[in-house]
Amino acid sequence: MCNQRFTIIISVLSYAAVFGASELNETTYASLPPLYGLDNWLSCRRPGDVYCMVDAVLLPNSSSTLMNLLEDYSNVTLKHYNRTQIHRGVCVSRCGVADGPGDWRTAAQVCVNQSMQEFGLEAQVLSTSWCSSSDPEPASSSARSLGVICIAIVVITFLATGLHILGERCAKADGNKFLLAFSIMRNWSIMTYDRSKPRKDERMKDLACIEGVRFLGIQCVIFSHVILIYVYSYIDNPQFIEKMYDHFGWKLVLNSPLWLQAFFSLSGFLTAYSVLITSEKRNLTFPQCLMSIINRYIRLTPIAVLALWFTIAWYPLMGAGPQWAWIVEREAHDCSERWWYHVLYVHNHIPLGKFCMGHTWYLAADMQLHIFGILLLLLLVRYRSAVIPVLCTFVAASAAAAGLVVYFYDLTPIITAQSPEILRTMFLGSRILPILYLPSWMNLAGYLGGIATAFIHHHNQINGVKLNESKVFNILFHAALTLGGTVVLAGVVFLSDSPPPNWAAALYSSFDRLLVAIFFNVFLLGCLSRCKSVFRDMLMWRGFHVLGRLSYCAYVIHFIILRFAVANNTQLGHASLFSMISLLIIASVLTYLVSIPCCLLIELPAIQLWKALVESEPERPVEPAPRSHAPAKFDLVAHTNRV
Repeated sequence: MCNQRFTIIISVLSYAAVFGASELNETTYASLPPLYGLDNWLSCRRPGDVYCMVDAVLLPNSSSTLMNLLEDYSNVTLKHYNRTQIHRGVCVSRCGVADGPGDWRTAAQVCVNQSMQEFGLEAQVLSTSWCSSSDPEPASSSARSLGVICIAIVVITFLATGLHILGERCAKADGNKFLLAFSIMRNWSIMTYDRSKPRKDERMKDLACIEGVRFLGIQCVIFSHVILIYVYSYIDNPQFIEKMYDHFGWKLVLNSPLWLQAFFSLSGFLTAYSVLITSEKRNLTFPQCLMSIINRYIRLTPIAVLALWFTIAWYPLMGAGPQWAWIVEREAHDCSERWWYHVLYVHNHIPLGKFCMGHTWYLAADMQLHIFGILLLLLLVRYRSAVIPVLCTFVAASAAAAGLVVYFYDLTPIITAQSPEILRTMFLGSRILPILYLPSWMNLAGYLGGIATAFIHHHNQINGVKLNESKVFNILFHAALTLGGTVVLAGVVFLSDSPPPNWAAALYSSFDRLLVAIFFNVFLLGCLSRCKSVFRDMLMWRGFHVLGRLSYCAYVIHFIILRFAVANNTQLGHASLFSMISLLIIASVLTYLVSIPCCLLIELPAIQLWKALVESEPERPVEPAPRSHAPAKFDLVAHTNRV
């Protein structure tokens, strides 16, 4: 034991003297107390055994050399974990008397201290939480209620599909229009319809490329969340996460959430474009705006509430493992306290640090922007001359607000400044997210950029302007995504050891989302204007049409799949590029497989049922129709952006 301590001290002293405390090699990492540790899960499954997640702070025992190194290393808060604390999964019933919650902390103290003796350190337990035993958990009334609803949906779906199979005569019967909203055949035809085929209004054909954009965007979102789940789960090489902040490529990935403006742009474009098409026949009125808001709520809520209910009621019963309580049961508990914020779409403005479907903050921001956008369109459709000054004023105000917030709060631009320790605690203590990243008004650039694109595209169609024949616009179109990537690339300087001054951070924060939104909307306008491009042709692939149609379900579900893959692991995970790519592939495949029944049984039936309630004549499944010069009716429910 003494020789082992002597080796540790000599290794630490020699390396720290040469390279400094903030740069450690793998040998020195191995001599430090592990940040994470898990007791054997299978050996803690006897009756009466209790397994707890334990957080402890390290204290020096005799020599403070190692402790000084850990403190110096942890002081680099931007890219290092707090190594003066350790996190363990402990079978507390094997550590001493653990007859109840009052004894668990005492028992855990014994085990954790024993594991720190070889490093010449002591540990003081801060918390003993999310304890689980081998006794099976009984199903709650909420779980049983969800089961009854799911069975009822399946029964209705089989009945509706059977009626549909009987023939077209049954499908036309008004008495069955509500039931037939659940027909799998009907909804399958809607989900798989090729939007690039001839339509009543040929202008709708150009929107087919949007589905490909959605699919690629969802893949980027899933990969960013793969990284996030490795950050806050228990792994044996946390230094891999820390070193990401020193590698150029990973820095670029850390700033990639700027591209979320693309989703806001799609949402603003589809809302505005549907209004402009509808306004060709009748003026937009305030009651129609209210109906559009209700349509949007009905469009988003069924899948979101089902995923939320599943997370609370069923998810905790579907597995077990040392991290199951930490990742799954904790989220179920937090969601049971916050579910009504999600139902009202205001959960992007509540305190951080809770694990309740955090990725769905986008839905709240998008819903709030839709309310603002549809009311703004009530003005802009009537007074077209006000479009440019009004949109520019709001965008400028949003950009100025971002810059001023960064300057006066002394922040680093958006997501690039989130340290691994903040990510590990689901952004607890972060000042950047709640005031700069999550509020809907901070994302006005993308949404209003989409509205502006809709006005430009609609104007070009009405007046016969062909942007694909303009050499200047074609150059901008082909360079747009590269220029947007350059803006994202510029943000990596704020992750350097010597970041630029505060005024530079404020300047970058003012223009980063604005420029990314502008460049994406130029690209979108080029796709809609049929500019020649191999990438645009790829986006028009029919397979993307189906995958894009599943994008909303995939967005809501994918994080549940990711958590399931990690929480079931009984060993410490290992972070690497290969493991992240493997998890990305597995999560993507499973997400879309699960999204198919969710779309057919929940999402599309909810839309069709709502349309049957508000329309005198239900909309038939989409089928190719002869070309007509008269504008077709454009449905706000079906064509509003889903992600």
